[in-house]
Amino acid sequence: MTDPYELLGVAKTATLDEIKKAYRKLAKKYHPDINPGNKEAEKKFKEFSHAFDLIGTEEARAKFDRGETEEQQRQQYERYYRDTQGPQSRYSQSFDEDINMEDILSQMFGRSSRKPREELYQMEIDLRESVVGGEKVITLPSGKTLRVKIPAGIVEGKKLKFKGMGVQGGDVYVQIIVRPDPRFRVEGHDLHTTVDVSFFEAALGGEISVPTIEANVLMKIPAGVSTDSKLRLKGKGLGHGDQRGNLIVSLRVVMPKSIDPALKQGLQELAEKYAYDPRGGT
Repeated sequence: MTDPYELLGVAKTATLDEIKKAYRKLAKKYHPDINPGNKEAEKKFKEFSHAFDLIGTEEARAKFDRGETEEQQRQQYERYYRDTQGPQSRYSQSFDEDINMEDILSQMFGRSSRKPREELYQMEIDLRESVVGGEKVITLPSGKTLRVKIPAGIVEGKKLKFKGMGVQGGDVYVQIIVRPDPRFRVEGHDLHTTVDVSFFEAALGGEISVPTIEANVLMKIPAGVSTDSKLRLKGKGLGHGDQRGNLIVSLRVVMPKSIDPALKQGLQELAEKYAYDPRGGT
């Protein structure tokens, strides 16, 4: 059996976060959805997923490090069987030549060799999908495909359960990982974004276009706003229904890159007539 640490390219002393990071990188590169029809990529994806099953959680990793995985038990017994049933072994006549290895394993491990096993996989979704929901199809290492319906308002870390879809009829859990969106910063259920406004918009007010998860919307800004003024769009954050957060919009006043002489003269006249001291608060 290939060492899962070696397969994922991490040290045996790696943290769980390092293991998860290595698995995500490999799974993303070799995922069948990204490599349609590529059997070699599909094979590697299954190998990496199986390796992550063995060491991807504290419990599974502890069992693997103690040599308690079902696969290791099978291999240990197969070595024992070869050693005791070889031509030179004094036990070579102990079993019928046609005995089935699966039957031996069943007898040795009892029901445990066929015990349903829970499986955990991770699936990345966009920030938008976490709000509006969606549907994805993933392929398990066993070759089975799962059609995963993403509920609207799902949050990072949520696990979706698929009963009886795992090994020997065990349950499969798909844990949701939400990819960051460069346009937004997440704080709880609230989203934060920054929007540039002109000097004139800041001084006079008006309507500006603001990005939200679903689409751009028009937002009214009052006259006299400054850089770092914050406005709120209710119900445009993360979550669903009454539990949905808000979108907090921070304004940034941007001056023109070059000042036209006529504009400069006009501003000078206005400054003389309507001068104020921003540092003195008047």
